Amino acid sequence: MENVLVKCEKLDHFGRGLGHVSGKIIFVPNLLVGEEALVKIVLDKKKYMIGEIVCLNNKSEDRIKPKCPYENCGCAIKSLNYEKTLELKKEKVLEILKRYSGIENVIQEIVPSGNIYAYRNKITLKVKNGKIGYFKNGTNELIEIKRCEIASEKTNQIIKVLSQTDLCKAKEIIIKDFGEVMVIIKGDMNIDNLKPLVNSIYMNDVLIYGKENIITQLGDFKFYVSKDAFFQVNMDVALKLYNKVVEYLDNGESILDLYSGTGTISLFLSKYFDNVTGVEINKEAVRCANLNKSLNNVSNVRFICGDVSKNIHNLKAENIVVDPPRSGLTNGGISDILKINPKKLVYVSCDPMTLARDLKLLKDNYEVKEVTLFDMFPWTYHVESVCLLLRK
Repeated sequence: MENVLVKCEKLDHFGRGLGHVSGKIIFVPNLLVGEEALVKIVLDKKKYMIGEIVCLNNKSEDRIKPKCPYENCGCAIKSLNYEKTLELKKEKVLEILKRYSGIENVIQEIVPSGNIYAYRNKITLKVKNGKIGYFKNGTNELIEIKRCEIASEKTNQIIKVLSQTDLCKAKEIIIKDFGEVMVIIKGDMNIDNLKPLVNSIYMNDVLIYGKENIITQLGDFKFYVSKDAFFQVNMDVALKLYNKVVEYLDNGESILDLYSGTGTISLFLSKYFDNVTGVEINKEAVRCANLNKSLNNVSNVRFICGDVSKNIHNLKAENIVVDPPRSGLTNGGISDILKINPKKLVYVSCDPMTLARDLKLLKDNYEVKEVTLFDMFPWTYHVESVCLLLRK
């Protein structure tokens, strides 16, 4: 396809440069505001185009040289000054809340990550033709990597070992480094060189080396990390986020933690409430949550395994915390929360779009008092939100 001259007018919600060519929008990864570049058009749709930079004509003063040398990977804004990435994320959430829920002037701050590199405790590596890496954005084209700058140093040691191993029969490799290390393999490979570096190895869902679960520390609590259950990928920011959840709540008799996962928030709340009830549909997560409860000798927390919308009809609480998946709350879940009618509702969200959608449905009954943002994923377009809602 032809090359065109593009000037970046703004960054979109995915961190891509946005410009116009012949009256049509064009998205260009790694092009910053005010920059002009010769761009190769790689996709031409009816309403928009996607391009790749061939040559930059000028550079923004906000551009930095990223540590990561790979193009079109998950770190969409790695060439932007870190302080500017925080501003971008704050502006993004401001715009989404205003446009889709009519809510303004509620964001207090965006909390930065203490570590902007080597912060990830989990990565998923794709394997293709014996090579490891990440798929190029929106494709199955492999970007072979030798090192991932946002992953831990132990993870990068494992990547080095993997790059020297025959991976022709492997398909995917997940590395979890929480101090103790777990590797999860889909396919087949020789694991002898991995054993000195890790505490646990699964292959095709079967434990073939070491411990069933690894253990990590977050604040005053220890947690089991299993093969399948979710755990936050940035421990520094996760601790700050959970402390904000506690700060937003009043100490009291009882509280509900909906979509409670492996019980991290529930256990944090156990220090401040007499009775904590967590509800979670994932059986493996609930199993880990109960293990975590025993590991920390906590007696005032119970976990219910089941669909939130089907299990909270008979529950009562003056405070509710929700930490749903990226898809947000269901309409049924929102209706049930409104029936319980808590005094305070704290909503933890990993997707501003579904947060805005749900707040629009809640705001007739609740005032959106305050939102704090957390940079859980530096150099990516993702941002976490903690929202305090007060019953009207």
